[in-house]
Amino acid sequence: MKKMFLAAALAVGMCVPAYANQFSNSGDNVFDAPVFDEDINASQVVEKSEREQNKEKALPIQLTGDKAEYDSVSGDFHLSGNVVITQGKEILKTTYAQGNMKTGDVWLEQGGTIIEPGSTLSGKWAYYNFNTKTGEIKEVHGTGDKDWYSAPHATIHPDKMVMDEGGTMSRCPAVNHVPCLSVTAKTFEIYPKQKMVAKDVKVYVKGKHIYSKDIWVRDLTETNKTRIVPRIGYDGSDNGAFIKIDAEWNFGEKTKLNVDLPYYTKADFKPMVELEHDERNFSLTYKTGWEEDDDDWYKKQNNWKFEYKPHHFIDGLPVSYSGYFEYGLWKNDNTGRKSWHKEYAAFLRHDPIYLFGSKNTVLDLTVGKKWVHESYTDDTNATDLYYAVLSQKIASKWSTWVGWYREDITTTLFDIGQPDMDQELRNGLRYKADDKNIFTVVNRYDLDNSTQYETNYRWLHRFCCWALEFEYEKEHHGDHDDSFKVYYYFYNL
Repeated sequence: MKKMFLAAALAVGMCVPAYANQFSNSGDNVFDAPVFDEDINASQVVEKSEREQNKEKALPIQLTGDKAEYDSVSGDFHLSGNVVITQGKEILKTTYAQGNMKTGDVWLEQGGTIIEPGSTLSGKWAYYNFNTKTGEIKEVHGTGDKDWYSAPHATIHPDKMVMDEGGTMSRCPAVNHVPCLSVTAKTFEIYPKQKMVAKDVKVYVKGKHIYSKDIWVRDLTETNKTRIVPRIGYDGSDNGAFIKIDAEWNFGEKTKLNVDLPYYTKADFKPMVELEHDERNFSLTYKTGWEEDDDDWYKKQNNWKFEYKPHHFIDGLPVSYSGYFEYGLWKNDNTGRKSWHKEYAAFLRHDPIYLFGSKNTVLDLTVGKKWVHESYTDDTNATDLYYAVLSQKIASKWSTWVGWYREDITTTLFDIGQPDMDQELRNGLRYKADDKNIFTVVNRYDLDNSTQYETNYRWLHRFCCWALEFEYEKEHHGDHDDSFKVYYYFYNL
């Protein structure tokens, strides 16, 4: 199965700041589904933070409580009871608060909770200034981007939160037992929906210290599995069972080296080395090693890729632009053919269009142009790209989507990154039974030949921090070569 570009579907319903993943047609997961508010990981467009927007708009501060005292001359106030202080999407909840409406200062001397999009933080004492978007929390605990945090102290900045006296992070909300996987650090710098920077890091599995590292930078926009511990599974009949050990070294906050060391019982050892430098507006990646598509292996040597991240043309215009340039020596392991592969593309994407006055119905549109040159044939092929995805959140546990994808094949030397068909209609249905079980069904239809292409089924089950994933692919074309895959891994820490 050659996997078609599906970044448009990932962007549905998202409107938060991020170091966003750039469009990539190297093969996306067919199960990638529209993402609604409670699932948000990242935006396809680099935007201003919620705090920055609130500050620029000078949104009013609203105060409610069972008992309130306010001096209109000085601006001082005292609130008690069920206290709620709101500015935009920023909310403070407590039983007692005092402050000043003119200066924006608020003290929660009896503790309270600060709620922002994507994070909820509670503490036994807190101070916050709505004007400067700065503050402080003592004995803090809470969640952010589905992570659980606890620390003795944290400072709040307009663009980040810093746990500066040590802290712990985990995806495991364990109370009665030691977390399956946890990370401690001397400092955590958390940029909501963007990245996390931890220093003097120690990694624990079931409370046992596994290893340490000086710095760990985690991209909160990524959805791939964790690199902290090995992954095992069975990945189709041609490759067999596998075990993957990944290593990661950070050289500062923006540069990291990833080494993937997978061993397959049938495909043998297929390592990949990747050096990545990430800036706010662009990223630069160097790769050398093996990549797989549809059980076929391709060796990429001295492969460079520059990605310009999505940006709006001007404020108020709901259209963003992005692009990439890739160049490297590729080898098809089956044919033995080598070619210097040059690929570049440009994209225009409309911001999510919310239909019927609801964020539960979203239309996402992308157009682009891609060029591919192969030294082996000394020719350049170009294609137009069109992607349209309509998603619908049916209920709290149900969501569905339908997408139309138009892209021609640009090289016959390599299947990797190429579409399965020129025009595809894809529809999916996802059922999130609870926090542990997610069921997804995806149908793919070949519009040019008016035939069903394949149907994919997946069941994802979480055991606290661990995840067990079953995937069955039913082919309706060619030799009807069905496949079954199983993965077992720590869940995305």
